[in-house]
Amino acid sequence: MKSGLYSRILVRGLFAALVTVIPACGSSVEDVGTSDQETGEELGIGDVEGSSAAATAYKYATGCKPIPTLTKLKSPSITISLDGLTLHLKDLAGTYDKVFKVGVGKIENGKSLTPVSSTASGGTFFTSSSTTTVADSGWGYWYPCRIWWTDPENGQRSPVFAGLPFIRLTGPRTTGYGIHGPIDSYDTVNGGSLRRGYVSHGCIRMEAADIVEVYALIQGIKAPVKVQQDVERLTDGTAVDVAAKWIGAECKRDGDCNYASGKCFLPTDGTAGTCTQACTSSCPDTAGEATTFCSSAGRCMPQSSSTYNDSCRRYRGRLDYARTTRPDGSKTSAVCQP
Repeated sequence: MKSGLYSRILVRGLFAALVTVIPACGSSVEDVGTSDQETGEELGIGDVEGSSAAATAYKYATGCKPIPTLTKLKSPSITISLDGLTLHLKDLAGTYDKVFKVGVGKIENGKSLTPVSSTASGGTFFTSSSTTTVADSGWGYWYPCRIWWTDPENGQRSPVFAGLPFIRLTGPRTTGYGIHGPIDSYDTVNGGSLRRGYVSHGCIRMEAADIVEVYALIQGIKAPVKVQQDVERLTDGTAVDVAAKWIGAECKRDGDCNYASGKCFLPTDGTAGTCTQACTSSCPDTAGEATTFCSSAGRCMPQSSSTYNDSCRRYRGRLDYARTTRPDGSKTSAVCQP
């Protein structure tokens, strides 16, 4: 690791009672076994969908979700891609290697709220640490069970973090970002549902089951976290993505598009293609991804969305914004097409 690229994040024990002021993604915290709370200014949480605002309807949001017992990684490393909307966790000293889908900072003034370098070779670096004492001014800590957030506009408290882990991040450009649960539908039994897009106020959102897995695997271990704009790629140029692909994903062959009737549409130069499927009028959708549309070419493509694909800019160099009409002429829509 290059000296100076990484600063530290303090990993908090399950029932530790440390308090600090960290200005992002909301600051009010309630942890397992303690009534201590952070103080300081609350910031917006970002977009929230599908959850009740009534305290009587919080249902499952105020209960802590169980943390599984997993073998901790020996040398964990995380790369987060804003264009790929992925969190890639791997063990540099083992065989664990898994990619998770994420939601990241909303786009404002043409850029994501999540701090990042503009290229894949650069990036914003963070570090996690098992240290339990404050050693410098740039620090944060983890919570196995975070529940409450206070709206700075009206002072109303809501259990938007749903009793899921919250992993604080700190680095050379910010001390306020973190990795946490999905927020949307936070009052459901599983902790909510994720929209894979640009939805937060800068933090990294994950599926409830995914944030629990990541927390269980790396809690208490020092690990680098890199946030980059570009799609992460393997040494052979293959895009890093989740195992289950969907319409709009990058591909090189039909087998990469591993859903029903999936096809890889390749450009004439035979480089990176796009997962799609044949259609005549309608196309399927899947939870947490942009809705799809049957283009005039008879291919299902993602609809252009400021939330899910930054009006197609997420696919820069592969898909562009365009308007198209269904083959049957029944409807016109903006899509992201080759």
